[in-house]
Amino acid sequence: MAEIKVAGKLISTPRGRARIYRLKAPSVNEKAVRALAQRFGMQAGAKSGTLKSDADKLTYSEGHLELTMYRASGGIRFIDRTRWQVDDGKSSLKINDAAASRLAQNFVRKHKLALSAETKFLKAARLHVGEATEGGKEASDRTIDVAVALQRLVDKIPVDGPGGKVIVYLDHEGQATGLERIWREIAGVHRRSKSYRTPQNALDDAAAHFRAKQGVIEVQEMRFGYFEEGWRSKQQYLQPAYVIIGMLTSRDRSIRKRTIYVAPALSNAVGHITPPLQRKRPQPARPAAR
Repeated sequence: MAEIKVAGKLISTPRGRARIYRLKAPSVNEKAVRALAQRFGMQAGAKSGTLKSDADKLTYSEGHLELTMYRASGGIRFIDRTRWQVDDGKSSLKINDAAASRLAQNFVRKHKLALSAETKFLKAARLHVGEATEGGKEASDRTIDVAVALQRLVDKIPVDGPGGKVIVYLDHEGQATGLERIWREIAGVHRRSKSYRTPQNALDDAAAHFRAKQGVIEVQEMRFGYFEEGWRSKQQYLQPAYVIIGMLTSRDRSIRKRTIYVAPALSNAVGHITPPLQRKRPQPARPAAR
């Protein structure tokens, strides 16, 4: 059984009230894709563009513009293929986080992707390219793109996880070249909170979850917030959770692996958030060689 060690002090048990929300099933079909494509400046008429469909998603392309909608989550990805993370060989984006956040927020408001009161700046990640002369005597570094992540807020509580974010990509001119959005629509209140479980309760859940593992899990960070899943998850409820981030080290220290466990934060939570680990199936014995 894995031993769990906490690096630092545990977070406090949250205060105040929270709710568990029902989420609407996403409407992902040709009509929805074309309507959204028009908001991003495409013609998206009944006979324009190319629509491709597979088990996971619908993708509509028109010229150099491409819009994808994921069936399970309703998440969207929109890119300008001629400009998204493209290096023109000379330009460098010099912009601070505050200015990048303002540009991203303006783009989100313009296309009605989220309300300003429901978002906050999370981080900005810059894409760099490096160049060097022959022999490496002179080198330069340029920023060609910045990805601005805006985090969702529900009841003024941040939304954690793969979802609950809008990411806007800006080029060297500060113009948007693409976006990613996982932001499930809330249908209504499913259940009101009774009381919060403690962070220690969440650690106990994690210990039980990893009981089949051998080694030590060092908990490096613990966060509280609503938890929204990723592109390919069919999520029915949005509920408060503790997110436990750690590093699993095998007993002989030959393996180090990042681990994430998400535990419900409310005493009247709906089910589990992190699914149980799948047990390894026993391998059939090989027939003896003759």
